[in-house]
Amino acid sequence: MFTILSIRNIKEKLLTNKQSIRNFPKSVSFPFPELYKDIVTQIKTIEISSECIVFDSVKSFNETKEFSNPDYWSENTKETIESFWFFAQNGQGDFWLFDNKNKVYFYDHNQEEMSIQNFTDLGLNFEKWLQFAYLNKQPDEVYETEDEITEVLKAAYKQRLEEISGLLLEKHPFEI
Repeated sequence: MFTILSIRNIKEKLLTNKQSIRNFPKSVSFPFPELYKDIVTQIKTIEISSECIVFDSVKSFNETKEFSNPDYWSENTKETIESFWFFAQNGQGDFWLFDNKNKVYFYDHNQEEMSIQNFTDLGLNFEKWLQFAYLNKQPDEVYETEDEITEVLKAAYKQRLEEISGLLLEKHPFEI
């Protein structure tokens, strides 16, 4: 019914239309996960699913640079700005970011000021986020063929979310 793809399959899907490699500026010293760096330097910004649009290296650099402005951050967290990297969005003003330990967070723009208190920890790293993004695409495809999503389909989807991360199911930022 719903499938959690392997990282290998995800990487193959993302890199089917490889672009010329665009590295990050030499001034960037963020400790990127290797998989992230490998993928985003070879793609253009791409919508994986309706809530997961992964940025290419240039766009992620520009978004991170824009949000490194201290005015976006609450007063007591300005020292943590450089600990985060913006790598994706959902198209509605919300962002996906990870910290310098590869922990992924969701930021809902309705939270206003940025701070660790306003970032939702979903128990994901970048690899698990990719699996979530592709899992999240599957209900979109089901909606195209079904008149309504049954409780059985919802339960199956929730079970896969739980397999990726218990926190993801518990704090899922979108309506299921």
